[in-house]
Amino acid sequence: MTRHSSWLVLVLALGARSGTAQAPPSRVNTIGERWPFAPDGSVRIVNPSGRIRVIGWDVDSLAVRARGPGRLAAAGTASVRTLVVTGRAGLEVRVPRGARVWVKSVSGDIDVVGVDGTLDLNSVVGAIHVVGTPADVTAETMGGPVELAGGTGRARVKTVSGGILLRGASVDLGASTLSGTIVVRAAGWQRGGAGVQRGHFESVTGDVRFDGELGRGGIVELESQSGAIALRVPGTTVADFDLLTIGGSVTNRLTADVAQRGALRFSTGAGGAQVTARSFKGSISIEAK
Repeated sequence: MTRHSSWLVLVLALGARSGTAQAPPSRVNTIGERWPFAPDGSVRIVNPSGRIRVIGWDVDSLAVRARGPGRLAAAGTASVRTLVVTGRAGLEVRVPRGARVWVKSVSGDIDVVGVDGTLDLNSVVGAIHVVGTPADVTAETMGGPVELAGGTGRARVKTVSGGILLRGASVDLGASTLSGTIVVRAAGWQRGGAGVQRGHFESVTGDVRFDGELGRGGIVELESQSGAIALRVPGTTVADFDLLTIGGSVTNRLTADVAQRGALRFSTGAGGAQVTARSFKGSISIEAK
């Protein structure tokens, strides 16, 4: 996170220093701009404190609307464009659905809706919220919460203390946090199947909860040092389960199998998913939805 914050300060400094070589920054009350833009173009957005909302649309152009106190500088071409805000102005940016979007903030919230391309989102203490079917998502924050809703090809989410909520499904899904809670609600549709095909969810002191479908033949791993791990899956789930806790307890309400000394291994059928849960001091539970 320190690397990202340092980078942000550097970008703002460079943006201010090179402002004369770009389009003249405009003092923002309410301002709107629009440029032709490639369907798979790259957009870089830096806004330290204002809210950032990115919306995918079926138009080959990039449109930005800024409102609030601050200054907006925009520079770039029809395939790459950078937007930098100094001050507290909020931004609404509309991009082609297949665009690649890169967003950095310190305290501003980041909302992305309807973008199918690649997302790289970072806010130090702001919240991150994504709705849609992006091909690839990286979302990082220290204290803010993160929510992904829909279906993704690949997603990686990291926080320090912020909670993580993952709704929908994914081919390759990973989430890690130091003290936040991770909740996975895997259901419905996704790119390539139902549920989670590959998933790794890890919290040091927070709880980890998985509630939903497992992709057939998929691999799901859940880990917590001292938090509780809870799994709720359909009663018809076909999978091999390997549950282990050193100092906690294992509770099984899915089958009649009983844990021995904090360890429980059982299968509900051949050819299904592989589920592993590990905790050092926390409890592990599994039950049917």
